[in-house]
Order: sequence, then structure tokens, then C-alpha cells
Amino acid sequence: MTKSLFITNPRSGSYDEALVAELITLFAQGDQPIGRTLALGEEDLPSAQTARAEGLDLIVILSGDGSISAAADALAGWAGTLLVLPGGTMNLLSGALHGDLSAPDIVRSWLAGEGKRLRVPIIRAGDLTAYAGIVAGPTALWGDVREDMRNLDLAALAGSVPRALGATLDESGVRIAGQEAQFPAIYLEPSDGGIESYGILAASAADLFKHGLAWLQGDFREGPSERLGSHESLVLEATHGRLDMLVDGEKRTLRGRLEARLEPSALWFYAAQGAVIWR
Repeated sequence: MTKSLFITNPRSGSYDEALVAELITLFAQGDQPIGRTLALGEEDLPSAQTARAEGLDLIVILSGDGSISAAADALAGWAGTLLVLPGGTMNLLSGALHGDLSAPDIVRSWLAGEGKRLRVPIIRAGDLTAYAGIVAGPTALWGDVREDMRNLDLAALAGSVPRALGATLDESGVRIAGQEAQFPAIYLEPSDGGIESYGILAASAADLFKHGLAWLQGDFREGPSERLGSHESLVLEATHGRLDMLVDGEKRTLRGRLEARLEPSALWFYAAQGAVIWR
């Protein structure tokens, strides 16, 4: 019998206790009952060592990209399978693994023996790892707007929206080393063919509106952009010295340069329906 752990994130604005109960019931009805649950913020994430010590074969996580990234990093080297379910503000990794399937449908695919286990492409940049993607440049401040919306913090929004707009319009940008063109931000996405790069465009009020809408809807990739190519490795340079970033949705800052390369993950993931669906 599969020995499993279910990680939930009660701190997420999209946390749904009824959905958690439904998913646990599905596992039980499929003769793969969940061994125990873990709530983020109440217990530490399991490491590869603790997962091995518990004899875990399967870890299910219902959360957004940031928490999933942290869990995957902690579990690197564990031989079991991480089953990612969409349960956060950003669910880009779940979308890459399962397409538009809902959390219950992903669980049903697993229980039916559909899909496959795989190592996903990731972006490695020093001690940073991105499973979903990196936004680098001043417009990463739109991440603050998204978090304030998630928390329904109207007072904070009064400050974060003008800051994000000001950064997009006024601050210097970012470029790929060796290229002339610079952008308010560059988005990097890991894929089977390489690191896909996109320059975010913000030349007009209409562009800004589209970006703001895309951020608030949880998928900033839908804003106006220009494809810059596919790379095994690349270097991003900030023209103003500081590189503000969102790495799988979490804020990070570097001075000057980001040196990124494509690698396979050190962890096995489950992909429903037998395919990874990249943008």
C-alpha cells in the first residue's frame, strides 16, 4: 500500500477546507488512504531524509507555486513522487504538469494509474531554483499587488499599485547579456527545450492595463511580451544595478546579474494524462 503525506496551506487565500476533505475522501475511496496531513506554518516541510525515514512513497501538496517550490527543494533526492495540486494564487507548475485539470480530477487520474512520473526541467541560478519561472526586473513589484489583492488589503493596495506602476514606467530595465534590447522585466520559464525567455512590454497605458489584469488573475504571462529565445544557459543584467525578482512567485533581490542554467529536477513529479504542458 502507498504510504503518503498530504501537505495543505491554510494560510493561502484560496484555501478550501471542503476541497481538502473531498480529496482525502477520494484517496480513501481509491484504496490509497492518506497516511497523515501536514499544515504549512504549523509543521516544518519534510526533508528527503525525513521522507525516507517515514517510508513515504507519495507526497501530495495543495498550494501555490512558492510553497511547492520550497517543498520540492527540501525533498530533493527523495525517491518518491510529489503530486502537485493547484491551491494557491499562482499555480503555473500545476498547469504545466496537469493542464487545466482541477485538483479532484488530477487525483482521479493518479488513482486510475494514468499519467506518468518524470523529472521536470528547472532553472538553477546559484542557490535559487525555479520550477515554474522567474520574473526579473522592476515590474516584479506587481507581485506585491497580487499579494495585497489575495489578502484583501485595500490600504496596502493604495501603496503597492502606484509603486508597481511607477517601477514599470520610470525605472531602468533588464536585458540578456550580449543583447541591446532592455525591458521592464524579463520572464524566464523552464521547458524541455531550454529556458524560454520573454521580454515584458509596457510601452503604453493599454499595456499597463493588460499587465495589471494578468497579474491580478494570477498568470502574468498573459500580459504583452516579446519572445527572446530559448537557452541552455543565459545571464540577465540589471541596467540600474539591483535585480528585483519573483522566483516561483516569491520575492528575491540580486545585485547586477543573474546567471541561470537549465537542469532536470532532483525530484520525481507526477504529470496527469501522460504529458507536461508548457506554454
